[in-house]
Amino acid sequence: MAIRFLMIAVFALVLSGCATTSNTSPVNQLQVQVAEMQQRMEDQEKEIVDLKYEVKEMAGKVADQELDGADNAPVVIRADAVKSVEPKNFDIIKVGISGRELQKALKGAGTYTGKVDGKVGAMTKAAVVEFQKAHSLKADGVVGQKTWNELKVYLNPPAETVVSE
Repeated sequence: MAIRFLMIAVFALVLSGCATTSNTSPVNQLQVQVAEMQQRMEDQEKEIVDLKYEVKEMAGKVADQELDGADNAPVVIRADAVKSVEPKNFDIIKVGISGRELQKALKGAGTYTGKVDGKVGAMTKAAVVEFQKAHSLKADGVVGQKTWNELKVYLNPPAETVVSE
């Protein structure tokens, strides 16, 4: 009887030892994999949005470009091709400001180095993301009320004070 009890105790210890040697259960491993996959999907979605901005910007440049001169052949852009790369919520400005105001404020903040032309494209979006990161905002490239509240102070930066001697 004592031997049987001893064998059961040893068996229980062996089983409990096996359970504690593995520090990650299959469920935990799956949760980690799901989290990694979600992060990859978010990164890919951001990349897709960036690519759409670039395509729209390039299409605009091509449409604005004058004839090449050599063969004088016009550049034709199908309207359906441009629409297909422009998502419904393509506009990154969600508050009542113009693209020119946004670019001026970003330039005042030091995150935009491009031309203040009111054309909101990939360069403007990148400057918004940079500004949002620097001000601990959600870096999604969209100018909502929180971002604009932080950014509008740079729209008309105060003139530098000159100290005379």
